[in-house]
Amino acid sequence: MTVAGESIGRQPGVNSRLGNAADTSAARSRLPVSVVALSAATGVLVVAAAYTAGRLGHASASWANHLYWLGQSLILAPVAARLLSRRILTAGETVTLIVVLTVAEYFVKVCYSPAAFTYADELMHWRSTTDVLQTGKLFTANNLLPISPYYPGLEEVTSALVSITGLSIYASGLIVAGVAHLLFVCVLYVIFRHISGSHRIAGIAMLLYASSSLFQSFDSMFVYQALAVPFLGLTVLAVWRLSSPQTVGSRVGWITIAALSALATVVTHHVTSYLLVATLEVITLGSLLARDRASAAWASILVLLSAAAFAGWIVFVAPSTASYLQPAVEGALQGLRAILAGAHSRAPPPTSAASGPLGNRVLAGVAVLTMSALLPVGWWQVWRRYRHQPWVVAMAIGSVCWYALIAVRLAVADGSELSGRASTFVFVPAGFIAALAVERLVGNAFRWQVIRAAMRWRAPIVIAAAVVGVLLLIFNGLANGWPPYWERLPGPYQVAGAERSVGPEQIASADWALAVLGPGNRFATDEGDLPVLGSYGDQNPVGDVGYLYTSPAFTRAVAQQVQAQSLGYILVDRRLSSALPASGQYFPVDPNAGKYTHPLPLADLTKFNHIHGVARIYDSGNIVIYNLQGSAYYGS
Repeated sequence: MTVAGESIGRQPGVNSRLGNAADTSAARSRLPVSVVALSAATGVLVVAAAYTAGRLGHASASWANHLYWLGQSLILAPVAARLLSRRILTAGETVTLIVVLTVAEYFVKVCYSPAAFTYADELMHWRSTTDVLQTGKLFTANNLLPISPYYPGLEEVTSALVSITGLSIYASGLIVAGVAHLLFVCVLYVIFRHISGSHRIAGIAMLLYASSSLFQSFDSMFVYQALAVPFLGLTVLAVWRLSSPQTVGSRVGWITIAALSALATVVTHHVTSYLLVATLEVITLGSLLARDRASAAWASILVLLSAAAFAGWIVFVAPSTASYLQPAVEGALQGLRAILAGAHSRAPPPTSAASGPLGNRVLAGVAVLTMSALLPVGWWQVWRRYRHQPWVVAMAIGSVCWYALIAVRLAVADGSELSGRASTFVFVPAGFIAALAVERLVGNAFRWQVIRAAMRWRAPIVIAAAVVGVLLLIFNGLANGWPPYWERLPGPYQVAGAERSVGPEQIASADWALAVLGPGNRFATDEGDLPVLGSYGDQNPVGDVGYLYTSPAFTRAVAQQVQAQSLGYILVDRRLSSALPASGQYFPVDPNAGKYTHPLPLADLTKFNHIHGVARIYDSGNIVIYNLQGSAYYGS
């Protein structure tokens, strides 16, 4: 028995007696790839209908949420059933299934906001792309995401597409992000296929990779990481090709691809470039353990090249990168030290919004236990079958990071976000090793059916359990990923509700600020309005301004702090007094995050109407903009 579904076994006598019956049964249960594609297309339409229901005011209705999950089931269940079934899959069918899944989920993401960017991270990069197109220069300051201009790969590609085609930044961004996401998935499949020698294992590994909490959302957004990860994948693929004896005649080409891809990763995204170096180091270690000198040598060469490239980029182009990443690194290290010391986590207690519904938490627990149980089984398969294959050993080493990911999630302040961002990379080795375990379980079921007629009933049960288990992992990624549960469906305005804080009224106020006040003014604003004001409005919003909204009076001390921050204007959304923040915080930098027990008092928000010299220059009913520069205290 080699790989279930690719080879029936090593017992021709048994195969001749029972193989025909098994094949006939499999033929009757075959699910054509065309049917899977049709089901996925139908699922996208159903999810789009659920999103439309949310926009029409039914976002909190149970039937609308059920419609969303029905659509996702139509996309995911047939793909999982086909990849895990006992029917033989060709390499072409496997690739088609993976592409269908990836494209369908990308269309779902586009349907969430089909007319313009609404995700905060996308609006930040939209601002950087706008700056490139308007100035014709790189490295223009972006107050929304100050580090972004120093890693301009995404903006360069998108602005070039805009200039050549005349498309909008939104349309060009969708094309760039979609192509990059699909390219990474295809490259990752090829890597899995090469190192496992089985397109079936590669397909199952990609299915498990799709259970990453950000696969359907952040990994396909218009953000710099989405473009950087395909370059990382191409670099790794080139290293594999260079270490293969069959590539002797084409090594110059693969060396060129490896070098250019590594450099492209460095100039596109900081974290991805660091993880490229870490990935190559793990490959080097796995190669040394498996005594594959060629693979270790090529991986080491690319480690040196990549490390030199990102070190040079930081020193000469982006020296602020270290200070930008320092808080996140220190927080993660502090949490891990607390775990090792046996201390309690210093993470703040989760709010009701952050902790999520009971069903989501139960699903998360089941998913963590499932993956944690699959990895040891996969490691055992590595030891039995692949311990002399360097890249599989490297995958086994890298998959240990799964448990570190769980520790970060539990112990580090803001650990959910950190672990979610890291899942894009950790699920590569973890998904592959878990796929070895799943393939073993399904393979055993297939062998029982063929060899022992009396045990034939076990095969469908085991396969059905595998399908259900994998679907639970993927549904957990959707339920506990992004968008969060409080905005699973788009809908009316929600206080500090991320995408649901981006609406026509917010965009209109930002457009007015740009048209009347001009670009680049320093604004005080809240969590929900900040990305809109900084992108559509081309303003420079400041995040650490909660004191202006939570104080009952505009005192001389408050005015002096306003002047110290060079704040010229303040945007006040009166709806902050209508509800607690969905995300747990009203402001981007909020020392009271997770501690609010009642909404902000309306009087604290409207006090600017009674301050001498403060002018109300814009009023839409909910959103008011004040000019603070005429205050009697301002400048004193």
